Amino acid sequence: MTKDMPIDMALFEEAWSAAVSLLPNNNILNIISKAKQEPYKRTVLNLFGTKEKIPFAYDKADLNFLYMNGVIDVEKTDDRKFYAKFPCPFVQKRLFHYFSDEIFDLADDLYDPFEDLDDVIDKNSLNVKNIVGLYRKYLAKNRGWILENAPRRSDMRVYEAVFHFNLYMYLSRFIGRFKGAVYPEFPTGNGKIDLLIQYAGKTHGIELKSYTDKPGYERAVGQAAAYGLGLGLKEIALIFFIERIDDPNRAKYETDFLDDKTGVRVTPVFVETG
Repeated sequence: MTKDMPIDMALFEEAWSAAVSLLPNNNILNIISKAKQEPYKRTVLNLFGTKEKIPFAYDKADLNFLYMNGVIDVEKTDDRKFYAKFPCPFVQKRLFHYFSDEIFDLADDLYDPFEDLDDVIDKNSLNVKNIVGLYRKYLAKNRGWILENAPRRSDMRVYEAVFHFNLYMYLSRFIGRFKGAVYPEFPTGNGKIDLLIQYAGKTHGIELKSYTDKPGYERAVGQAAAYGLGLGLKEIALIFFIERIDDPNRAKYETDFLDDKTGVRVTPVFVETG
């Protein structure tokens, strides 16, 4: 490498990967040290949620502390409202990696050793919906110890972000066994979380959401289609986290949707958290 070499995407991605995982960075270490402190950690975990934005007010002690220490920034909307957000995707990604590693240490048994994976993955392709099906079985089988020490809200429910971290760790370990990779992406800085899977020379997109109601479901499907179009994909998976869902509603809402405007096929999948 010489100083007159042009900076292309391959070189940028190499530098980015090193910055995320390898190079020492005192600023990031300081941000992590502040973000993991109680009670401010609760606010950071809430900021990773996808249900709604967190209103910003300077007189809120937790937001004040996180803002003054560079953990969060402020977003101003067109209607003159202010919301907390992460300062940039790089900081958000470093925090996401930190909390994923801190909260979870996955066991090796990601699936039954005699599980037939023919409809899940082969040398040339994978099926995201079926991989998530494996994750659902993994979570149902191991949720006792997985969530035993997970951070919880005041109502004792596990933070939504905990399931994002756990799914990311599961997919990373699973795809890694087949020489693929998973990358978290944070396009907005508050709430929106996407996972990109690179496997067999192809990119697969996953958008993570919390299910709220039918209008929210319909908006999420449209947003996922637009995101898939931006990635140049013909299909994208949309994973909804929900406390409970019965079989009739699962059959109804897990139907593939072909968006007329974008031509992108959206595959909704529900993961129970309760």
